Amino acid sequence: MLSTLLTTTQTNPYLLRDYDNSDTKSNALVNVHYQENNYQALLEHIQTGQDHGWILFLAPPGKPNTQFFQKAGVDKSRVLMIDSSKVGDNLSLLSTLLKSSNYCTVVTWVNELSETTRLAIEADAQSTNTSCFVYCKQ
Repeated sequence: MLSTLLTTTQTNPYLLRDYDNSDTKSNALVNVHYQENNYQALLEHIQTGQDHGWILFLAPPGKPNTQFFQKAGVDKSRVLMIDSSKVGDNLSLLSTLLKSSNYCTVVTWVNELSETTRLAIEADAQSTNTSCFVYCKQ
């Protein structure tokens, strides 16, 4: 879970560059990860990004540890979350959120992601220049 990883990495340097990119598909804005517990790329993006807008967690598997973000130099007031119990269709809501231009980064978790859906997410993200991280089981 994100909160567990973020809590356990608090004693380590905040920019974690020792991750394996082989489980990742990405373009300039959309990063798809097939290893759900690999959040180093997300942390690096947030820390080194030029965009200082809202960071939205859409249906995370646990509650993000906002203290970690604050210690990493990210204002915790920038971090928003939509609980999974309030979300019926992650991908439909993700599309709407990406098109809204309200967020600099949107992070979500899905069970599976087809190539067609990934391309649609990329198009939505590019239309508003919004970064997106998708953590996928398959």
